[in-house]
Parts: sequence; C-alpha cells; structure tokens
Amino acid sequence: MRGLLALLAGIVLFSTIEVASKLMQAEGAVAGHYPFWLAALRFIITGLVLCIPAAHALRGKAFDRRDAAALAGLGLLGVTLMSSLYHLSITFLPANVAALVFSCNPVFVVLFAPLVLPEKITARKLGAVALCLIGIAVLAYERADGVSALGLLLMLVAIIIFALYTVLFKKMTPRYGALPITAFAGLIGGLCILPLAFGFEGFPLATYGQADWLGIAYLALVGTALGYFLFIYGIGHVEAGIGSMAFFLKPFLAALFAMIVLGETLTVPLLIGGAFILIGMVVALVRRPK
Repeated sequence: MRGLLALLAGIVLFSTIEVASKLMQAEGAVAGHYPFWLAALRFIITGLVLCIPAAHALRGKAFDRRDAAALAGLGLLGVTLMSSLYHLSITFLPANVAALVFSCNPVFVVLFAPLVLPEKITARKLGAVALCLIGIAVLAYERADGVSALGLLLMLVAIIIFALYTVLFKKMTPRYGALPITAFAGLIGGLCILPLAFGFEGFPLATYGQADWLGIAYLALVGTALGYFLFIYGIGHVEAGIGSMAFFLKPFLAALFAMIVLGETLTVPLLIGGAFILIGMVVALVRRPK
C-alpha cells in the first residue's frame, strides 16, 4: 500500500509542473520567460538534493569510466536537450495542453524500446503512436485556445528525446539503480544547460523577485526532487502494470490543476485531441490477457 501511495503522490506532484511553470510567466513573476534558466536551475537544485540519497543507494559503488561517460550522455540527452525544449515549449502552450502532449511519452518509449531492449515493434505499437500523433495534429490544426504549432512541435521533439532517454535509462538501471542515475544525470544535464542559458538569455537572475524564487524552489524541490523520489520508490514497490497505468492520471490531474489555479478551460479541440492521445496510451500500455 505504501508503494501505491508513493506512486500516486509522485504523479500528483509531476502533474503540477506545467502549472507551476506557467505561473512563473504570470503577472509578478518573470522566471517563466527564461526557459533555459528555469530548466537549468530546476535540475541543478534537484540533482544536488537527490545526490544525498543517491550516494547512500550506491553503497560505495562507483561508476566505471565507460558508465560515467554514458551517464554524462544521458544527462545531455534527457536533461540538457529535453528539459530545454520542454520548458521552451511551455512558453507557447497552455499548461493543460503541455501536460497532455507530454503524457504521450510512454507511447514513444514502447516504440523505441526494441532499439535497445529485447522487445519487438508491433503493429499495435505503431498504431498507438499514430493515434497520439493524430491527437497532436488535431490540437495544432484546430488551434485550441492559446495553442501554438511551434509549441506543439517543440514538445513533440522533447517527448521523443525523453522516450529515448528513458529506454537508455532502463538499460543502465540494473547496474546502479534508478535514483543514482536520475540524480547524477540530472545534475550533469542541468549544469550543461548553463551555457545555453547565458548564450540565449543573458543573466536575468538579478531581476527575479520573491515569486520567482518560490516558484523555482517548488519546481525543483517539490515537483521534481520529491516527485522523482516518491515515483521511483513507488515503481519499485508495485506491479509494472500499475506503474504504467499511473501515467493516465497526469493529463487529468494537470488539467484540473490548470483549471483551478490558472483558469484554463477545456475546449472542444482539446477534448478531441486528448481523446486520441489517451486512446493511444491505452493501446500502447494496457496489455491484453494471454
């Protein structure tokens, strides 16, 4: 029961990330307008916080040279590239749309897994990806309130990168555990965003107010660090099928939080596109009984 509660709590916290990011674009806050800095600070702080339990989880075991290089590569792929694109896309999208599209990630994981893991690409998996892409296309074509085609494209690239990261992450996990890889890849990836942040956005931190720093603290410490910790703990203590099904909660919870906190509404294109995406997730993640 503790594992299930931890898993659900982790999903709830993950579901607040898009809303928290959009709040930092609202009146009185400016951090959301600097997505590279937001991504960098989020993962540097998260990585530093998670390094403490991660070091304990390693129990004195060190990464060898080859795995250290692979870890750095994971950080560049799954944090530097993915989170930069992710936070950049949120500047163009409503929080509920961003959360819905990002929820497609497990579908692309299913598609990419055969490239690294002993799994096969099937017609069912391809169909699931097609359904999700149709859903995203509906959002782009119908231009639901506040939806930008550029924002959708950036988010699509972000989830494809994150799906590949997830597959490579799973391959490395048996040797070191999920928490150490998450912590150190996050810290490395966050530090590597800094040159992009300086290059594209200068040094805006002096303009940040109390609302910005509180938002960054929440995003890093609660939405990400605590969210990851609870999610990883929960995944390790429930059946794999339950872990996959938990992803279905994120778009609904994020839409609810966006409605309550940001006043976002559910438009017809969002509902239609969301239906295609959720059906695609069901096709990809719900296994038929043998």
